[in-house]
Amino acid sequence: MKKQILLLTLLSVSALCLSARAASFAYVNTEDVLQNSKEFKECEKRALAKRDVKTEEIAQMTERLDKLQGQIAALSAEKAAPLREQYAREFDRIERYREQSAEDITAQHSHDMERIAGKIRTIIETVGSRDNVTLMLDLKAILYLDSKVVKDYTKEITSELNRQYDEELSKMRSKLPLNK
Repeated sequence: MKKQILLLTLLSVSALCLSARAASFAYVNTEDVLQNSKEFKECEKRALAKRDVKTEEIAQMTERLDKLQGQIAALSAEKAAPLREQYAREFDRIERYREQSAEDITAQHSHDMERIAGKIRTIIETVGSRDNVTLMLDLKAILYLDSKVVKDYTKEITSELNRQYDEELSKMRSKLPLNK
């Protein structure tokens, strides 16, 4: 149903555009833009590094918990009771930490993706307006196009996104105190 509505909408917009003079159509492969974005790659590296650190921390916690379990096994039931309670508390703490770590990493990743998507959208709007593009679509939504008539802005959008990111990094670095 959604596809039919989208198709009807696109056909209606296309019909209106065709009736206008000098209609200009274009597309962007936003998946390629994202995958080739320097900022996206940095965000992915940070997320993986953070995940690796948390995984190592959890492994160390689990190792200590395993040692405690070994101590419990060597004790009588009476002497092991308080350690079993400690074990249960530590086990719960590790599980909460694992869940919270995953949630934090996912939330940061979502925030990063929203920020980058907003930048991509702004660049597309700016380029489309500058070049008087009547309709610019994402390549994922296109079933067929005549590349002689419809312009691909993917490389241009990617270049601009990366240029802006480099500029942001340069500004941030210029604000850092010099190492002496």
